[in-house]
Amino acid sequence: MTSPGGDVLAAAVARVAKTFGGMTAQADETGCGRCFDEGEVELLRTPDVPLPADLVRRVAQKDPFHWDDQPAIIRRVLPQLVVVLAEDVAEPDLMARGLAAAGWSGWPGEQAGAVAGFLEAWWTHTLRTRSPPVSACVVFESCVTVSSSVTPWLARWEAEMSPVARRHLADSVGWWREELMSDDSPFTWWWGTEAEERAAWHEVKTWLAGQAQPAVVPEGLGPHCPQS
Repeated sequence: MTSPGGDVLAAAVARVAKTFGGMTAQADETGCGRCFDEGEVELLRTPDVPLPADLVRRVAQKDPFHWDDQPAIIRRVLPQLVVVLAEDVAEPDLMARGLAAAGWSGWPGEQAGAVAGFLEAWWTHTLRTRSPPVSACVVFESCVTVSSSVTPWLARWEAEMSPVARRHLADSVGWWREELMSDDSPFTWWWGTEAEERAAWHEVKTWLAGQAQPAVVPEGLGPHCPQS
């Protein structure tokens, strides 16, 4: 986190750690016995014990109905989950689905604010970093999945139109080329109704049309975003 905005992202990660430190799964949480063994569930019921990174990823990725109290589970893993998201991981949008399903925006103010602060810092840091560990289009899709909205992330992109941010925009347009030619959205793990997903993608396409200066998609520029 040493590129521009890295200090802000590190501070946002630290805020999540402070806000959610000491939280645990419910004492009677059993989880899905086929996907998580008793030892793993016991770790989730124990405060402040470091969790294996693979467990953090699987907790966030699994369908929320694997848990008796999925929001408590997500709060338990959040201090490590935000680090995993920021430092490069496969399928961050799938892990974002778990956070969306936990209904974080309805949590108490300090908790919801810590999550929102991390997402904003993660997205802004990505837009300002020439070669971020997670490509901009994937971070965008993940933030959209977490929030079930494209509006704040498009607004930030428009406010950050440096040459680096515009290069990220050009790469993302290349990566979304097929979806831009159809009604299909790239939001694979959208947490909401199909109609809401279509409306969100329409909002993205409308916004992109307003950004259609030649510099957005330089000649010969292909997609650089890894599959999420």
